[in-house]
Amino acid sequence: MTNCVRPVTTVAASKSLSTEELDFTGLSEPDARNVRAAIAAGDNFHGYIPSESLHFTIRNYRRLASLQALEAAWLDAYVHAAHFQPYGVEAIKAVFDACDRDRLLELKPLGEIANIERGGRVTLFRGCAGPVHHMGMSWTPSLDKAIWYAAHHAEFYGLDNRAVYVSTVSVAEIYCSLDHYDCDVIVHPSKAWRVEVPAEEYRLDRDR
Repeated sequence: MTNCVRPVTTVAASKSLSTEELDFTGLSEPDARNVRAAIAAGDNFHGYIPSESLHFTIRNYRRLASLQALEAAWLDAYVHAAHFQPYGVEAIKAVFDACDRDRLLELKPLGEIANIERGGRVTLFRGCAGPVHHMGMSWTPSLDKAIWYAAHHAEFYGLDNRAVYVSTVSVAEIYCSLDHYDCDVIVHPSKAWRVEVPAEEYRLDRDR
């Protein structure tokens, strides 16, 4: 899948709103100052606090949304997070729901999925491994990639119980499509089904 990234113009936060109500717990004073300055300038603050950006954003997402400072920083925090275990999918979905959908799509458009009619549907896959399979928000339109991801996750973390799930969703349900490594469609399907994949197909040298 090909994603076209369009240039984005930052939107300055309203001067009538204040960053004073933000929770800066765990941030040094210099980092907090940098975050405040970035928000005031309408810039993405993620780069100033890369290791704390996920936690800071989840704590403050409602206020950041009101400051028009949520979307770009949240996408960077999301794509660079190793996992979301402390929070769970409902908390992650709440942050995406607080984002301006048009802004998300401006930052990370849907690529070829955008060619499907707005009321159309698309089939997506998710690879998992381990004792519990979480239906998170990162999905792929490629079955090959989902199988590879399940194999990679199992290999990297020493897990078994590899699996691939499939869901069909409306294009209107999709928040955006990330392109950090592969096409990563952000959506929260209401239903998903396990796909029967032969054990020998879970290999890291498969095409993806």
